[in-house]
Amino acid sequence: MTTSTQSAPRLIAIPETLNRTSLCKTALYDRIKAGELRPIKLGKKTVFAESEINAWVQQRLASREA
Repeated sequence: MTTSTQSAPRLIAIPETLNRTSLCKTALYDRIKAGELRPIKLGKKTVFAESEINAWVQQRLASREA
């Protein structure tokens, strides 16, 4: 039996993603279509990896400082 030292990534639902990104639903879906954000489908539910959303926000902050 193999044990993993990595914990599973935290997943966040669309409402939390909207809150963290300050995007409206339409803008979120536009970013998905453009390939900027990558959702994960769990049955009928759509979620995002928290780490990817945090990285996306950090990239936006870094790009405005450049």
